[in-house]
Amino acid sequence: MFRSSKIRILTSFLVLILLWQLAAFTIDNDWLLPYPIQVFHRMIDFLFYPSFYQAIGASLRRILIGLGFAFVLAFLCAYASFKSKLFEDIFTPVLVLSRSIPNISYILIVLVWFNSEMSSAIICFLILFPTIYSSLYNGWKDIDDELLSVMRLYQTSFIYRVRKVYFPLLKSSIYASIANGLSLACKVGIMAEIFSQVQIGIGRQMNLCRLNFDMIGLFAWTGWIVILLVFLENIIRKILRKELD
Repeated sequence: MFRSSKIRILTSFLVLILLWQLAAFTIDNDWLLPYPIQVFHRMIDFLFYPSFYQAIGASLRRILIGLGFAFVLAFLCAYASFKSKLFEDIFTPVLVLSRSIPNISYILIVLVWFNSEMSSAIICFLILFPTIYSSLYNGWKDIDDELLSVMRLYQTSFIYRVRKVYFPLLKSSIYASIANGLSLACKVGIMAEIFSQVQIGIGRQMNLCRLNFDMIGLFAWTGWIVILLVFLENIIRKILRKELD
């Protein structure tokens, strides 16, 4: 079954590449749509430039900082809302407001208040927090009440309950919030880097490609972003499986 799934995924990927090749052949203009082989060669070329690793490292640092702070605070707020109806009622207007503000407003406001290096992480935090909170809060609400009643009979520390009970029960919610948050953080973070004109980062490299009308470079960076997200998602899945199983 697993092998059949991998074959279908690979087949779908190859079909997409073929359609891309046909579209590029039809247009026959690499400024509008480069050929897959051109993008692949550029992606390989990036590996020989130190600036490639510097850009990825800088962007990842900002993205993971924003994601990490958003997850920790969302986890604590979701737990507080689950345990206290008063806190949930007080926190609801804050959550509604944070959900309603457009992403571009977050970006523009933060860029005015903070320097370019900090803004990307802060924007990621602000945009990810309500999404992660909702996912984790729903996970808390789905925990069986009888299990919680049994837990109250045992005098254990909060850290112990979180690690040995809550985390395993919230496994699917945690994975979904982090995986989806990572994808969204990458998109928003890189967009914020372009707006804030950071000195080092993927956003800067993509913006330089745009200014130089280098469509091959833009596609190459996009390809590496996809590969990076897939790699990080697999790493997160393995870590959660090891920690929570």
